[in-house]
Amino acid sequence: MHIAPFPQTNEWKDDGMREDISRHLLQEMNSRRPAVHCLTNTVVQALTANMLLAVGAIPSMSSDIAEVAHFTKSANALLVNIGTLDGDLKNSIKAAIGAARDHNIPWIFDPVFIDRSEPRAAYAMELLSLGPALIRGNRGEIGLLGGNPADLARKTGAIVAMTGVTDIVTDGSTEITLEGGHELMSLVTGIGCAGTALLGACLAIVPAEERLQAVAAGLSLLGEAGEKAAAEATGPGSFAALILDKIYQISQSSLQERKENE
Repeated sequence: MHIAPFPQTNEWKDDGMREDISRHLLQEMNSRRPAVHCLTNTVVQALTANMLLAVGAIPSMSSDIAEVAHFTKSANALLVNIGTLDGDLKNSIKAAIGAARDHNIPWIFDPVFIDRSEPRAAYAMELLSLGPALIRGNRGEIGLLGGNPADLARKTGAIVAMTGVTDIVTDGSTEITLEGGHELMSLVTGIGCAGTALLGACLAIVPAEERLQAVAAGLSLLGEAGEKAAAEATGPGSFAALILDKIYQISQSSLQERKENE
C-alpha cells in the first residue's frame, strides 16, 4: 500500500511535514497490524515487544531452530539483532533469514557491539551478503561495516540508518538527516534496539521504493516520543515507561484523526 504523500529530502526539516507522515504511517500500521518476528537481544525482548504492541504491530520472539522459519514466513518483517549471540542463535538467524528471502520478507539488521568483538564483526560481515533491507547502527558499527552510511548502502543495496545525536538515513544516493530525541534515550538499555524493531514494522507496510522515507518517518516518531517522555520523566526508570506511553498516545491520536476524517 502506498503511503503518500512522502516529503522530498529537503522537506524533512519541516516539523509539520514529518509529523504528518509519521502519523499517516501509524494509521496504516494500526489498520494492517504487521507481524514482526524478532531475533533480538535477550536483555531487551520485553521493551521491544511492548514498543511494537504500542503502535499496533504484532511481535513474536521464538528463536527455536525447529520453528523459527515458520514464524518468519508468517511475519511481515524480520528483525535480526546480535546483541546477545551464541551458537544456537547463529543457526536460528541463518534459518530465519533464509525463510525471509524465500518469501520476499524484508529483514532488518542491528549489528550491536560489532566494534567490541572481532568474531562478532566477522559474523556480521557474513550476514551482510544475505540482503538486509535495512541496517541500523551507531557510528562505530556502521563505520566498521562500510566506512560511511552511503558507501554501506551502495555496497549492500540496503537502507542504512546511522543513529546518534543526528540521525542519517540513506539509500546510497539520497540522504535524509534528522535531529531530535533526548539524551535519556541513551541511558535506558534497549531503546535503540526496540526502535529498530519499530523501523521493521514501518518497512513491513511499504513497498521497497518507499523504504527510505518510511525509515526516516519511524526515526522521527521515536525522537518525538523521546522528547515528550523526557519532558515528564524524573530519570531513566520513569523515562522507560513514559516513552512507551508516548508512542502509544501518538499512535492512538493518529487513529482518532483518521476516524474524524472518514
